[in-house]
Amino acid sequence: MAVAKKLLTAEEFWELPGHEHAELVRGEVVERMPPGGIHGEVAAEITYILKAWVKREGLGRVGQEAGFVVGRNPDKVRVPDVYFIRRERIPAEGVPEGFWPIAPDLVVEVISPSDTVEVVREKLEDYFAAGSSEIWLVYPRAKLIEVCSPSGVTRVFRQEDTLESPHLLPGFSCKVGEVVSL
Repeated sequence: MAVAKKLLTAEEFWELPGHEHAELVRGEVVERMPPGGIHGEVAAEITYILKAWVKREGLGRVGQEAGFVVGRNPDKVRVPDVYFIRRERIPAEGVPEGFWPIAPDLVVEVISPSDTVEVVREKLEDYFAAGSSEIWLVYPRAKLIEVCSPSGVTRVFRQEDTLESPHLLPGFSCKVGEVVSL
């Protein structure tokens, strides 16, 4: 006789010790490999560029490695490398101590050599199903960024291109080479 696994809620997951390198996927804890050096440097550079611009324009919040509840019953908690949330979507109580109860408007995932296509696609589906507007997939080795939309349209920006997101970050631009050339 098979014993059913107890699926965790996002709140139970939050209470677990040592969840810093894990996500909750369909109620089950999935361990993640801690990011490597290049991954960390690229995520930090994107965070720095976005945070400076968003703060100057007063548009919302930018951060790194925070948990977002992107599904319920069974619960899913995803942890983007970098995120942006528009000011008007910040909960009335402000930045939560625990996981964000909403999906980020912009998700940035820095793709590591250990990331599989299946895992990346599942993350895309989870974020878009929860309401994210745009996802940037950053490929440091290939020196490019794919900008994905919920409609399935993907634009590719190479090292010499200028990255823009006019509908989500009006007026924002940066050279892709500024963030992927380490």
